[in-house]
Order: sequence, then C-alpha cells, then structure tokens
Amino acid sequence: MANMTPVPESGTRREPVEPAVGHAIFTNLMACFRCDGCGALSIRSMWTGDGVNPDLDAAGIAAMLTLESPFPEAGAETRWYPAGTRGKPYPDVPAQIAAAASEAHSCMAVEACRGAVILARSVIEATAKDKGMPAGTLVTKIDAMHEARLIREDIRDGAHEVRYLANDAAHGDFAEPVPQADAELILTLMDEVLEEVYQSPARVARRRAARLDRGTTT
Repeated sequence: MANMTPVPESGTRREPVEPAVGHAIFTNLMACFRCDGCGALSIRSMWTGDGVNPDLDAAGIAAMLTLESPFPEAGAETRWYPAGTRGKPYPDVPAQIAAAASEAHSCMAVEACRGAVILARSVIEATAKDKGMPAGTLVTKIDAMHEARLIREDIRDGAHEVRYLANDAAHGDFAEPVPQADAELILTLMDEVLEEVYQSPARVARRRAARLDRGTTT
C-alpha cells in the first residue's frame, strides 16, 4: 500500500453558499497528497457537519486529513480522488458479459449508481440469453434459469431484486435517486448470479479434470 504525504499548502475548505432550508451546513475539507513511491498527486476529501475550527490554516487542514477518522462522532468519511475504476475480473465468464459486469463495478467506484444497477440488470439478461433461455421478459428468463437448475431459489430471488431496482432507471423514471448502499448490494447480487452460472461450475470442472488426469476415478 502506498504511503501518501500531505502537501501542507494545499489544504482548503469549501462550504455550501446557500444550504437547503432545514439542513446543516456541511464543510468540505480537501488537500493534496503526494505518493512517496511514484510522486503522483491525489486529493483526499471529506464532508463533515461537525464544527471545524475556522482558524485552521491550509497546513492544519492537510494535517487533519492525514487522520484516519478526523471526526468519528460525526460519521464523516474521507474519499480519495481520482477513484480507482479498474472494475473486477471474471475469468470464467464469457468475455462480453464479464466486460459489462466489470464496467458496473467501475461505475460504482465513481458513485454512478444508476449506471451500475442498469448494467447489472443487463448482465443478468445477457447471462440468461447466453444460456439459451426462452425469449420474453426478464422475469421469464430469470425464472427459466431457475427451472433449468442453473441458479438456486435464493439466487433467482436476488436476480429479481436486481430487476426491480434497475427497472425504473432503465425505463427513464428518475424521480428517486439510487442510494449507494442499494447499488452496492445490487452488484453483490449480480456477482452471485455469475458465480452460480459460470464461476463455480468452472472451478468444479477444473478440479474434476485434474483428478481424472491423475487417473483417480473412485
């Protein structure tokens, strides 16, 4: 793990000019950090509703952001920018489906929650098509995967949860935002479908092949 050293003069604060009525004024603290290994710069940012000393100078803010939890009682979280967007590898999933699933995780890394859940839904539909499920709605395809014993009952139900949350966003109904926690859970459910359909069977097949290569049949 890289060690990041704060750039003292870079510390700054930012506050909403006109906070929404009834909402607290949240302070955004930011500072640059330099990687001791490669010299690259990153930004550490934190929003906090807790009282921040208005007399803190740039160096003081940068020093504060070196702490793991500057305001634990306020539940403040720090974030690094730019965010990592590498996605996730799926070595036993067909390439085109694996690429979309990985892209869903890349969306999640930058908090593009709608994009993440829409891709998750598409991944499940593509999985059903790849496995030759009958044409029709996604409801039909998911249920058909269960009937074909490709997925267990709880995985089927998880796939439907992905469908429920993604449907509104996929059909252009943006009245409500997609909470980050919900989107993260949706990607977990998507991953469970891929695990059940592709990755677990592939591991079993590799193990069986290795056993047979050694001549062990009983």
